[in-house]
Amino acid sequence: MDNQNTMSVHRQEAAAKLSPMGVKFFKFIEFDDDEQLLTEIRKHPIGVIVIGATGILISLIISTATALLARNFDSLGLASTGNFKLLILVGGLILSLLALAATALSVVIYQNNVIYLTDQKVAEVAYLSVFNRKVTQLGLGSIEDVTFRQQGIFPRLFNYGTIIIETAGEIENCDFTYMPNPNFYSQEFIQAHEQYIQTHEK
Repeated sequence: MDNQNTMSVHRQEAAAKLSPMGVKFFKFIEFDDDEQLLTEIRKHPIGVIVIGATGILISLIISTATALLARNFDSLGLASTGNFKLLILVGGLILSLLALAATALSVVIYQNNVIYLTDQKVAEVAYLSVFNRKVTQLGLGSIEDVTFRQQGIFPRLFNYGTIIIETAGEIENCDFTYMPNPNFYSQEFIQAHEQYIQTHEK
């Protein structure tokens, strides 16, 4: 019972270093009483802008297309009534609002992704959809190589990219997308891995 309480206090002390979102998902990963939290990584905010801009554009396209369809319905040679045109406009409005709602939900899902680096593992809690959560935990001893990729002008301009962790054996490689400052965090992963190897080779 005392050991369990000690572990609980240890986890609470580590959680005190995290952001509110990091604290929220910290309970989903294993965290031993001798494990040390090194850093928390959140996805780059540029992803929110990309998702938001895409959703707003889709919503505008839908509303514009339905408005043009209703206005030019007669010129297309289709018989219509005022009520039918109204239904087209209302349908377009509903679809536009649904697109905006889906965009807002996608932003929330995007933000509900946290990566934890400890002196023993790399752990990620990622929401793929509202009801689909994925928790990945990779021991530092399984890491063989860490690389990062920045393709295009925007990743270089806003300093984000993809970090690829190559693993040993049949363990699946880990790709972390929209990572802020990928050069810095890839070095953090490498240093943690090297320190882990040195500690456990003694």
